[in-house]
Amino acid sequence: MTNSKDFTVTETAINNVYQAEENITVLKGNNRDNNEAANAHKMGAYGEVIASIAHVKLVKGNLPRAVSKVLRKALLEEAGLKEATVKRYIENGVGGLRLIKEQIGDIPTQYTPSEIVTDLKNMEIDSENKLAKAVKGESDKSKAERLAEQVVGKFSTKKDENGKVVQGDVFKDGLSDEELDEFHNIVRELTAARKAYRDTQAAKAAEAEAAKENDTVDSAVEAMLDELGVAS
Repeated sequence: MTNSKDFTVTETAINNVYQAEENITVLKGNNRDNNEAANAHKMGAYGEVIASIAHVKLVKGNLPRAVSKVLRKALLEEAGLKEATVKRYIENGVGGLRLIKEQIGDIPTQYTPSEIVTDLKNMEIDSENKLAKAVKGESDKSKAERLAEQVVGKFSTKKDENGKVVQGDVFKDGLSDEELDEFHNIVRELTAARKAYRDTQAAKAAEAEAAKENDTVDSAVEAMLDELGVAS
């Protein structure tokens, strides 16, 4: 286990994080292939950060202050990253380390950045966004669940003694009681309208199909009568 006083970040790790951020800047855009490449660079950088702290003894799930200070300074001054970017690297990096420890147990003595990226990918984490959600315990929430929490509310969160995010003791409301009653009324009205519309659309589709079948039959009968020389 690395002693806080002896903690350093290698020049290789810092250079790799810097280069990853440079590549990400170039790749940013709406192109899907570019986004996938940018995510790969970002996760590679997280691999470097996590590998650097992999053998640091966490205190209540967090880095010792001395280690956090050294890492923050290296990312800010040596890699030249912005404050907000550094904050994400440290918070998500430590959270990613906790996730890995939960999944694989003891960290290997030689734990390379690429192995870290692979382990995270095996947890279906291949982007910073997915990593952040997993660290916050939100990765498995569906769109419906997230919307329900916004409307109805949800429990607060807190960290246990190992730094893992768990359910808190306070239920935080979404809409007010009056707004929630109004919301339920609107949902009922819209649901009824949606069903009526779909039923109407289904009826129209059935009518169109029946008309199409009738036209087909009429055409077939006319063709047969013409072939027989019988006027229709």
